[in-house]
Amino acid sequence: MVSASKHHKGPKQSLVMAQLGTKKLSMYQGVSSEVLRKICLEEGADDAGFVEIDRKALGSVKDEALALYHKTKTIISLCVRTNPENIQSPSRPLANEEFHKTYDDLSILARKIVRRLNEIGVRAVSCHPTFPMDMDRWAGKIWEISHKPIAEQAGIGKTGINRMILHPKFGTFMLLDSILIDVELDKYDKPLDYDPCVGCQLCVAACPVGAIDVKKGLDFNACMTHNYRDFMGGFEDWVENIVSAKNVKEFRKKSGDDENVSKWQSLSFGPQYKAAYCVSVCPAGDDLIGIYKNDRKDWVENIVKPLKDKKEPVYVVKNTRAEDHARRNPNKEIKVIRNVLHPNSVNAFLTGSRISFEPKHARGVNMTVHFQFNGKQTAKATIIIANETIDVKEGNVGKGDLSIITDSEIWIKMVNKETSSTDNMNAITSGKVKIQGNLKLLKQFQGCFVGQ
Repeated sequence: MVSASKHHKGPKQSLVMAQLGTKKLSMYQGVSSEVLRKICLEEGADDAGFVEIDRKALGSVKDEALALYHKTKTIISLCVRTNPENIQSPSRPLANEEFHKTYDDLSILARKIVRRLNEIGVRAVSCHPTFPMDMDRWAGKIWEISHKPIAEQAGIGKTGINRMILHPKFGTFMLLDSILIDVELDKYDKPLDYDPCVGCQLCVAACPVGAIDVKKGLDFNACMTHNYRDFMGGFEDWVENIVSAKNVKEFRKKSGDDENVSKWQSLSFGPQYKAAYCVSVCPAGDDLIGIYKNDRKDWVENIVKPLKDKKEPVYVVKNTRAEDHARRNPNKEIKVIRNVLHPNSVNAFLTGSRISFEPKHARGVNMTVHFQFNGKQTAKATIIIANETIDVKEGNVGKGDLSIITDSEIWIKMVNKETSSTDNMNAITSGKVKIQGNLKLLKQFQGCFVGQ
């Protein structure tokens, strides 16, 4: 268990420099985690945890951190509580304003913490918790650093089935940020040894596109297509609707006034989430679990049901599990759209494959595909499809049912359908794209993704 003092902020008090003497912290052998935590809480964080950069469980996060700040020795995980009642409201404007303003608070307090640390000799980099991101890498990994695994290792919380970090006290009603510092601490935090999730599965029930499955995890394609309609791929689709329309009448068939002004609002005031109901209905954490357990019927009737019954547009891709799920709810107006992904690199293709994967199309498919990319971009990777799930790994892992050895640029053009079937066949016969295994498996593999 994480000690109670870590999750309950005490009264504000000034940093007692006498504790450190006159030495700068950068000269101090083993910085006090107690002092560092006090700084974080004084500046407005609701909780903070610390992870050493060399912790193996961080995995690729170590490389992310060092790429941002090469002197990183410790990562600070910060969280700030959101107001549950705003996010639980059927009004998405109220919920979105709460998200955006809390992100602003996080960014401001992180910079304040960095200034405090600078004053005592610690150098630091604050990593903004959300947008802007590096869109040059779209549709690959556009975020600079993964806050969730850091928070989990720092004892802030555990990942729930809704893919959110669940804090012991605040549950899912909090947001995360990270700070990289150039000193080691005398003591580091460990992951929680229990799970705040209560197993209610209300997040499963509330999702308008059925994106959450207890056993199979998150359907990224379903979640991104609807909840992130005003973001990234959804925005690209909207722009392509404008460009491809022959006239205003045709454009209005593809995109009505409500969606057009929704895009304007997102551009003007910050991207608007269409749902995030998996956060709204979650009762995890000491702040809310008592309310839920004391009257579960009231929780369902006044928080879950209004979201399920809300009359609203739901965006889905044609012939997907999300479409099937959404059509079962008569309160939802189904809008069939495209999920536009145009990877511009090998990394974008591999990351994007998680997003464009469609569980419905992968029923009965079990295969391991090895990739070897040559040319301007070199990499080896493995994509495993089994039980309607997808996993992407670095390197060639396990025994491959299909092996694809290809020039990286040619493969990206093929994925983006910038080449003809004749071009594709010429690439295969010339050896620029080598397929080892049954070609029927390649067609089956391609069929597991939206747009393939």
